[in-house]
Amino acid sequence: MAGSSTSGPVKARVHDVLRWVRTQPLTSLAIAFLVVIPLTSLWLNDRRSGTESDSSTTADSLLHVSEGMQMVQSFRVDAAKPVPALWTKLFDPKTASELWQQLDEQIWWQAWPQEGDPLLILPETTVVLPSATAPLRREIEGFTLVFADLLNAVTFDQEARSSNIVPSPLEAQCFQYLKKGSAVLWTPAALASMAGPMLPLLQSASYGCFSLELKGTLLSWSGVVGSRPLRQASKRLAPPDQPAEIPSLNTTASKPVKPSSAKQSSSKKTTSKTPTSKKPSSKAPSTKKTASAAPLLEMSSSSSRSLLGAMLNRPLIRDGLEEDYGLPPTLQLELLDAPLFLKVIQVDQGPFLAGVQLDLQLPADTKRVVSALNSAGEKLKEGGLQRREKKLISPNGRPAGRAVLWFEKHDEKERLLGGWTLINADDAKKRPAQLRLTLATSPHAKASSSASGTALPPDPVQLVLSMQPNDLEQLGLLGSSWPRPVRMARQLNLILQPLAGSATRHEDWSWMRGQLAVP
Repeated sequence: MAGSSTSGPVKARVHDVLRWVRTQPLTSLAIAFLVVIPLTSLWLNDRRSGTESDSSTTADSLLHVSEGMQMVQSFRVDAAKPVPALWTKLFDPKTASELWQQLDEQIWWQAWPQEGDPLLILPETTVVLPSATAPLRREIEGFTLVFADLLNAVTFDQEARSSNIVPSPLEAQCFQYLKKGSAVLWTPAALASMAGPMLPLLQSASYGCFSLELKGTLLSWSGVVGSRPLRQASKRLAPPDQPAEIPSLNTTASKPVKPSSAKQSSSKKTTSKTPTSKKPSSKAPSTKKTASAAPLLEMSSSSSRSLLGAMLNRPLIRDGLEEDYGLPPTLQLELLDAPLFLKVIQVDQGPFLAGVQLDLQLPADTKRVVSALNSAGEKLKEGGLQRREKKLISPNGRPAGRAVLWFEKHDEKERLLGGWTLINADDAKKRPAQLRLTLATSPHAKASSSASGTALPPDPVQLVLSMQPNDLEQLGLLGSSWPRPVRMARQLNLILQPLAGSATRHEDWSWMRGQLAVP
């Protein structure tokens, strides 16, 4: 526990974290899963299925060649398509075109070293490569590596590579994916370049490997994600014998979202403004929007640990929550193990573009939760927020307790920041008590339910996520850094489930499947 001499910085840090979550609810809660989206864009140019003729020996060779890279991707050559930019950057146009034609239907790779631009990895070829590229080329284990700069080529030469690498079964299968078709392998360094400051929330997907398949406009992926390297995975772990079904994509469920012209203009600019709030403008036309029939994002999980565990494992945050908000470590652990339901919806009034609802199942004894909420309320009042209470009515018309709402004064007007309520257990429906937290919207008493009709993922699925990328993009909530095909996609669904051979609920590796409707 932090001592009294550090309580000031701890309190300030916790206030900063909570303020960031309060002002950026969509980003803070959804980015852990949006991070998988930029990876998919790297394969959208590959629309051909792989062959099964590659040997495990070649996959082992690729493992040695790519050792130490932060990310490796595989693509299949399609001579009918334009030569990739990486090829024309490293070779003259004539050589690049000749290589592209000769290697038709074969697999090539793009790899990212720890520093610098990506390199090109090619299979054996009879094309005579320009002598000018000789200092940047390395011929090793049947591959030709072409580096973007001399420094990385020399660094590659100097790195010690073990000739006795023993991959785990999961890692070995990953390199089979990389040899047979479109696939990607990544490490925390690659993830950090995309996730930035949100990396601590992505610990459960720090390492991973996906195979991909594109049929028509449907991009599907499946593979392993984990908080530790695939090489450390136990030999007992394997892909699930019966992969769970991904919820069907419903690309016609949502109606067009109509942001104002002022919003359209501002969303094209890269700024530091809060993505959940509108930019004030006296010249802005009406901001009324057509609501989407489906939530912008919806997630149900058997545990909140994968989303919040890494953050609450940080001593600074964990101790601050205990000292300043009365949330003891034992209760933090219970809440991390609690099933979670998250919904992000479009809001049509007030200064926010999206509202968040987060439901956590509670232990039988809710007294500690009530005490922690009271402590948090005192801190919010000290921070200048106004507390209100609202009576709740259940769907059957009966009183359902009260919700606590929090308001902030802005330009002499009050705006709702969010609130919370405790939903009592329903023994008849075997539903435990729930804590409902909201941001930019008011809590209600209706039991949480996803599009599938339940608030919990079906066994053995650990997590189900569905989102509407195009609706989010039209509201300016995805940002310009996401690739255009992703921003234009109408829907994305994914699931997480345990691997075969998993011994506990909290294995360091899980199996993910997903689908993206490509425009």
